[in-house]
Formats: sequence, C-alpha cells, structure tokens
Amino acid sequence: MSDINRGRGRPPGPGVDRDARRAVLLDAAERAIAQSGADVSLSQVAAQAGLTRSAVYAAFDDRDAVIDALAARHSGRIVAHMQSLAGGSRDPHSQTRAAVDLLAVWFDEHPALAPILAARWRSDGRSFVETTLTQVLRAGFATRGLDDAPAPVWARAMVGAVAASVEWWAATREISRDELVDHVTSLLWSGLSATNRVDGSLVDGS
Repeated sequence: MSDINRGRGRPPGPGVDRDARRAVLLDAAERAIAQSGADVSLSQVAAQAGLTRSAVYAAFDDRDAVIDALAARHSGRIVAHMQSLAGGSRDPHSQTRAAVDLLAVWFDEHPALAPILAARWRSDGRSFVETTLTQVLRAGFATRGLDDAPAPVWARAMVGAVAASVEWWAATREISRDELVDHVTSLLWSGLSATNRVDGSLVDGS
C-alpha cells in the first residue's frame, strides 16, 4: 500500500489557528514592506513568513486586505497610546505635544510603512487615529472651558503636519526630534489658541 493510500485513512490534524496565522503574515508583511517598499507583493510576504502564496490567500483575500489589516493593527496601537495620554494629563497643551510626539515617533520608526497606512486611514473618511485624537482634544478643551468645535480639524491637521514634518526631518536630521515636536506643537497650538481666543498664560499651560 502506498504512503498516499495509508494517509487517506488518518484523521485530520489540528487546524491552523487563523488569527495566529494572520498575525504571522502581518509581521512578515511589515518586514517585506521595510525591505521592498510600498509595492511589496504577496509572494514576498509569503517568502518572509516561510509560507506558500496559498497560505497567504487562505488568510487574506488580496494585497489590499493585508494593507487594511496592517492599518487596523497600527491604528489600534496608536489609539491605545492616545487614550492613555488623555488620562495622563488634563492640560490640553501637554496632551497636544504628547500626541505630536507619539505620531512623530511612529512615523520615524516605520518610514516605509507609515505613509502607506496613513493614506489608507484617510481613504474612507476620518481614521480611527483621527477620531481618537479628536476625542482627546475635545476632552482637553472641555477641562479648560474652551470651544471644542475645532477638535476634528486640528486632529486631521496634526496627522498631516506631523507626517510632512517627520518626512522632512527624517531626510535632513537638521534638528532633534524634541525640537521638531516643539515646533509642530507651537504651530498647531498657536492656531488653536487664536481660534479659542485664549491668552498667553493658557498657551504656556499655566
């Protein structure tokens, strides 16, 4: 009797944990994008994971589904950090700076991945990141009796400003990251202060 015939009578082995397989593939996709850039293929993702293309397709419908899953993964992590920021300080200026620094670190640590995911976040309207940042800003404004209407505008402006600024900074390194964050925060906060007609003592967080 052949090995094939003997194998047919065996009970099936344990099934693959789909969530675990997806996590492995997303890790592999991050490595592949870091090496090859935005045009990474599913074959490259499979190779990074040590799996076949069919294994990738068993977990994700196509390349867009992989990118969408990566966007959800990273937005979830950033959202969790932003939520902790909301509880760490009740001063809106400090919260704004901390949020700018959080985004700057993320863009700096994921130079190939961040632009792809940031664009994906905005493809269907406001992203989870911008929504959470809006909530953080609204809470900070409310504690100081400020008008919170500009919060969604400033959330989107913060993401855009940080993305553009970090791209320049990563290429030039003319200043430190702390200086970059201070400059971007000052730019955003000065506009926000004017919108809310607050005086200099509030801008300074005092």
